[in-house]
Amino acid sequence: MAGERLGFTKEGRIPGLDALRGLAAISVAVFHYHYYYNAGPDLLVLLPVYNGSHFLVELFFVLSGFLLTQVYSNNHSYSGLVIRRVARLFPLQWLTLLLVAIEQYFFAEAYGKPFVYKINDSYHFLLNVLLIQQVGLQSGFSFNGPSWSISVEWVVNLLFFGLMLSARLLLPCSIVIAAGSVVLLAISQPSLTDLQLSFGFLDTGLLRVGFGFFVGVIAAKIVMYFQPQVNGRWDLAALVNAVFLIYFLSSTPVNSLMPAQFVIVALVMPTLVIACSRGRIVGRILSIRPLTWLGDISYAVYLTHFPLLILIWGFRFKIPIAVNSGEGLVCYTAIVMMTAHLVFNYFERPSQKLLLRYFSPRRAASSKI
Repeated sequence: MAGERLGFTKEGRIPGLDALRGLAAISVAVFHYHYYYNAGPDLLVLLPVYNGSHFLVELFFVLSGFLLTQVYSNNHSYSGLVIRRVARLFPLQWLTLLLVAIEQYFFAEAYGKPFVYKINDSYHFLLNVLLIQQVGLQSGFSFNGPSWSISVEWVVNLLFFGLMLSARLLLPCSIVIAAGSVVLLAISQPSLTDLQLSFGFLDTGLLRVGFGFFVGVIAAKIVMYFQPQVNGRWDLAALVNAVFLIYFLSSTPVNSLMPAQFVIVALVMPTLVIACSRGRIVGRILSIRPLTWLGDISYAVYLTHFPLLILIWGFRFKIPIAVNSGEGLVCYTAIVMMTAHLVFNYFERPSQKLLLRYFSPRRAASSKI
């Protein structure tokens, strides 16, 4: 089984993919700054971020499917897998939910309406607590809106962990789910990024994660079967696919085409993920500490940037730097990363360890992963 985990550190991580996830998280945070405020400098280098970062959620899904398949490939305890995922996802979700609820209350008191997401009632608070705020039970985006992707991924994780218990079922079921999600999206939606109910009951967020996540699972199973060696050809593959992805993100006429979206998620993203885990040079570049640090704090970046955006907009008249300036964007990005660093080290990681320590003694040895 050692070959299946080739490229992992002893902690069960692929540093290059951590970096890829961190870069994507920062891009999403910058995109929301630009999108919510209609702000930010018009620089060519930021064009992929401004025009296409909403598609990087699909990259998160592909990365998640790829990594979870390899990390948990030898674990056969459903309860153990669920506990591990709960410890990873829920504490920070609850913290940022509480922060946003408080912020939105005071923001609405000061400005007469909430910031961006207006549905912040007790019913949707409960959905957010349970992390099911984007599975078709909601009336729209609520509270910490970007956490919608965590919600749908959590639901799919529960299905995935069940499939993990049968090695024979995982690959064929992944192919069926990914293909079925594509078909349902194609016949019901004009774009992958349109979040609404398909056929009146099926949330498209579930279809998006069903597509991207299980594409990542398929890619992981391919790697585990063929065990490709680390070499320079994967560096070239990483470069080519990175160029395709950047062009896709940059060009609104291209990334608005559903066929192009499907190709990017089904082929370019998984190939890029495999190449970044197998490439000799790209692996070394992405494994430098500043980039792996971005991977460490990526979840905190993703969930804390919206609470920070509320604060910035609420106090914008007292901030000495113009919100729509280059300096404003740089300061915001720095604040997001510093906040995420503190949250990761002093809340996210300790709370995860605490939950795992609390539940581990109550589980059989097979639950320890």
